[in-house]
Amino acid sequence: MRRFLLPLLLLAGCGLGDRREELSRAPSFRARNVAVAATRGARGKGVEISRELVSRLEGLGLSASALEESDSVLAGSAIGLEAARNPRLLDEIRRATGADAVVFLSLDPSWRSLEVSALDARTGDAVLRSAAHPRGDAFAGAAEVAEAASRALSPLAAERRAPRATATDVPVDELPLP
Repeated sequence: MRRFLLPLLLLAGCGLGDRREELSRAPSFRARNVAVAATRGARGKGVEISRELVSRLEGLGLSASALEESDSVLAGSAIGLEAARNPRLLDEIRRATGADAVVFLSLDPSWRSLEVSALDARTGDAVLRSAAHPRGDAFAGAAEVAEAASRALSPLAAERRAPRATATDVPVDELPLP
């Protein structure tokens, strides 16, 4: 019985997370601030997905904002990946949000796959392209889509979040002086 337990646990663990495939990435590009564009194929859930993704990206150490909620002429507009390569539009995005990267999500109409793309907000070059698939047949809701997207975008974070050290973790002679 014990010899079957480990393989069963390993198989069960495979189904816990969504499947993610990194298609391309600029390894040296890091961002501190990200602008999230409207989600395509979200069936009326685009704003909810954007808000959820912004929240999750902030948990990764990225400052994030949704373009449709920005205080500029971009508010409420659906910007596509190809249109965002326009230098004037990128300038407006940077002015409105201070973004280093612009994130685009494209959801399959049946919610069975998600494509995540990020552009450098200065040059318009693609810095990340990734695909994610849900745990089951389709993504269950906005939270699951946002979780998959945030995992795909985590390599862009300028600083990795690490657990905070406590006084007992640091030797006394290495504590910084005030």
